[in-house]
Amino acid sequence: MWGSMATDLSATLLAMPIALFPLVNEIRFGGNPRTLGLFLSAVAVGGIAAGLLSGTVTRQRRAGLVQLCAAGVWGLALAGFGLVEPLWPALGCLAVAGAADTVSVVTRSALVQCETPDAYRGRVSSVEHVIGVAGPELGNFRGGLLASATSAPFSLVFGGLSAVLAVAAVAATNAPLRAYRTPRAAAAKPTSPGAADAAATAGQAS
Repeated sequence: MWGSMATDLSATLLAMPIALFPLVNEIRFGGNPRTLGLFLSAVAVGGIAAGLLSGTVTRQRRAGLVQLCAAGVWGLALAGFGLVEPLWPALGCLAVAGAADTVSVVTRSALVQCETPDAYRGRVSSVEHVIGVAGPELGNFRGGLLASATSAPFSLVFGGLSAVLAVAAVAATNAPLRAYRTPRAAAAKPTSPGAADAAATAGQAS
């Protein structure tokens, strides 16, 4: 679980791009408010598309590996956004990043829910919530601070590649996360017709 949360924190803390959108829009597109709206919408469109296909993700038992790959794609997509200048490739990078973020969140949530013992569920859920809320905000602060000292494109590229390296470090040092498989659902035991009728009768009696 620590590896899964460290992966999420690495991705959001090092490569959160939202605070840099206005500056990138000003530099490349003259501050057009429509373009800024497209930046925000592209991330959402990618996330919604991945959400619609989330069943495909949740059926993958290698949840740890899927999360690591998704976090890496997130970092690479945002580095690409920092490098490309035409509008449509930039929006494509943001859509890919949004989709990767959704996949990462879905797999992390599944892993945490499956592996947290009931006695620790409240505390682990609290830590997960703090990481999910504070990580992006601190990431936006980091991105803005670096952009003020350098430039928005540099901050995006540096942050994205740093996130990829951090995720790779987690993958290299956390073999259980790489090998993790979600448990299979227990198969329901077949019930004889007589037993089913007796259970129905008991239910009606109660």
